Amino acid sequence: MVFASIIHISLVQRPLSCLKEVPYDYIGPVREAKSEMVCPNHLEKLKMETDYLLCPDECKFPVRNGVPRFTNDGYSEAFGFQWNQFPKTQLDSYSGTHASHDRAKEAFGTDLWPTLSKASLLEVGCGAGRFTEVFLEQGAIVSSIDLSKAVDVNAQNFPISHEHRVVQADVAKLPFAKESFDFVVCLGVIQHTPKPEDTIQLLASYVKPGGWLLIDHYAKSISWKLRTAPLARQVLKRLSPERAFRITQHLYAFAKYFFVISENRVYRKILNVLFPVVYFSDEIPTLKDQLKDEWGILDTYDSLTDWFKHRRSPADISQTLRDIGMSDIVCFAGGNGVVARARIPEKKGS
Repeated sequence: MVFASIIHISLVQRPLSCLKEVPYDYIGPVREAKSEMVCPNHLEKLKMETDYLLCPDECKFPVRNGVPRFTNDGYSEAFGFQWNQFPKTQLDSYSGTHASHDRAKEAFGTDLWPTLSKASLLEVGCGAGRFTEVFLEQGAIVSSIDLSKAVDVNAQNFPISHEHRVVQADVAKLPFAKESFDFVVCLGVIQHTPKPEDTIQLLASYVKPGGWLLIDHYAKSISWKLRTAPLARQVLKRLSPERAFRITQHLYAFAKYFFVISENRVYRKILNVLFPVVYFSDEIPTLKDQLKDEWGILDTYDSLTDWFKHRRSPADISQTLRDIGMSDIVCFAGGNGVVARARIPEKKGS
């Protein structure tokens, strides 16, 4: 019965079909955001052709399914696969929770949150759009970027418009001029990049003087090293996404049987060590019972297939932001582990 229920869950959300081509000016600014796209290799302005973008030095970037492509999946293939399997799971509008809204608002803080309306916002690592939805609802003008094919899911969930642009690109070579955005936001991503400190510095370079960088990162954890999950991850991350997903489903189905037996805290801690799965009980109080397995399988797959997994302390993140020269640094335990925001100082004489 348990395995049958998991198979049913995997079919609740079908992978999205190809998107229709969307006639849109991908090169120009998203309304008044004034964040023009440029060639990531030469920083030259791009020319729009029928199905690709062209720079004066002959770099060609295809536009497929309505989304400009400046890179391939790289090490993020598993992430693209998971968002096609679970295109709506973490959207507040689908789950009936405020989990994504609350996490985004936590990163911004009560003072910055009301200033999102009409602000230009670069969302790096957009995935299926759990935070895209929140930022658009707040009235931000959003450029959603992802290394993986999750961009197709994001554009399906939140169609391209004068307030929303979707691009497949690598954070190391983004197709934007430096100092282009009021806010650069990167939640749930930096720990999965090859060198988090380099990633943070790159993200900061796209923030306008006086603008803000908002990030989170996995925290350092001794308990993670004591679990079977790191060992399982070394195996699953090397498999094809499809095979890793099937194994994840079976692992989750087997482990779930033991989790439902008791909610005793000590017993659950032992299970968390023994089984490399994420099991949702009451961690999100408003999450409906029928969706907990979706979240559990998604988070289990996510945690066992990421190619890079780094951990940093609040002190580490704060030091990196100081080294970059950012001001008004706020760093605290929250979100995925560590949440931080910092401002790019205004230029002298401006």
